[in-house]
Amino acid sequence: MSPLFFGLAFALVALLVYMGRYSGRVRAEESRLIAAAPEAVYERVADLAGWQAWNPWLEHARDVPAEVDGLSLAWDVPRVGRGRMRQVGQTPPRALRQRLQFDLPFSYRGRSDWRFEPAAGGGTRVTWRFKGRVAFTLRAFASTVQGATALDLRFGLDRLAALLEGGPPAYTLDYAGVREQPTLRLVQVAHKDSLDKLAAALPPRISDLRRQLTTAGLPASGPAIVHYLKTHLKLRTVDCRIGFEVPAGANAPDGFTLQEQPFHSAYMLRFDGPPEALELAWYQAMQRLRVEQQQPHPQLPPSAVYLGESAPGRRGVVELHLPLKA
Repeated sequence: MSPLFFGLAFALVALLVYMGRYSGRVRAEESRLIAAAPEAVYERVADLAGWQAWNPWLEHARDVPAEVDGLSLAWDVPRVGRGRMRQVGQTPPRALRQRLQFDLPFSYRGRSDWRFEPAAGGGTRVTWRFKGRVAFTLRAFASTVQGATALDLRFGLDRLAALLEGGPPAYTLDYAGVREQPTLRLVQVAHKDSLDKLAAALPPRISDLRRQLTTAGLPASGPAIVHYLKTHLKLRTVDCRIGFEVPAGANAPDGFTLQEQPFHSAYMLRFDGPPEALELAWYQAMQRLRVEQQQPHPQLPPSAVYLGESAPGRRGVVELHLPLKA
C-alpha cells in the first residue's frame, strides 16, 4: 500500500469519525398571535398557490413564480434557493402537516407541522414547527442550519400575519443596495451582550451614552453607530462598539476611545420597526449579499446606524451597513 493511498484512507476515516460525532438534526419552532380566525389562517396556509406572497424562502425572489401541482409546491431560483413541499396531512382548521426538501442553499429535509389554536380575546395562536436532518456531509453545520431555519419560520409568520391582518406590517425592509460610506471620526465605547438581548439593550445604552457626551460638551445629536466586531455563536454573545461622530480635533471623554471608520463601499438595508425584529433584518441582509454575489470585507466590521430614538416595542429606523470587498 502506497503512503499516498494510506494517507487518503486515513483522512477519509478521520472525516467519517468526525462527522459521526454530530447527529445532523434540525429542530425549530416559532409561534405568533395573528388577529384572524383559525379558519382564515388555516385556509391561507393550506392554499399553496398563495405562498408566493409570504414564503420565507422566496423573500429575495417575490416576482418569480413557484410551481404548484395539487398538494405540492416547488421553487428553483438561482442563487436564492431550491426546494419542494408537499402537504401530507390536513385537519382543518386546527392542524396541517407538510414534507419539505431543500437542495439550496442547504441540503436537508424534514417535516413541517402547523397548529392553529383559538386565542383568548380573539385571534389565532399559530405555531410552526420543523423537524429534519441535514445531509451527512453537512452534519457539523446542523446548528447553523437550525438557526437559519428558526429565523425563516419567524420571518414567514410575520409576513403571513401582515397579509391576514390587513394593516401595516410590524416592520419593513428596504434593500437599498450598494452605497459609499465616508470616512468618519468616532468616539466609541465597548459593549458586550447576549445575542438574544442585544437589540433590546442597545437603545437605552445609546441614550445613556448620548447624555454622557452632551455632559462632556461634545455634540451627540447625530446618528448612533454600532460596529459589530465579533459574534460568538456557541456562547450566543456579541462584541461591539457604540459611538457617535465627532468633529476633527475633539478629544475622547473618559471611558470613550477615538476610532476612525475609513471610506468604503457597503451594502445597505434600511429597517423600520421595533428592535426585537432587528435580528431578522440582519439575517435578510446577509441573504441578500449571497443572492447578489457580493463579498463582505474581511477586515471592516458591519455596522448599524440608528437614525432616531428607538425603544423595545416601538418602531425606529436603523440602517444596516455591510462593508464589501473591493
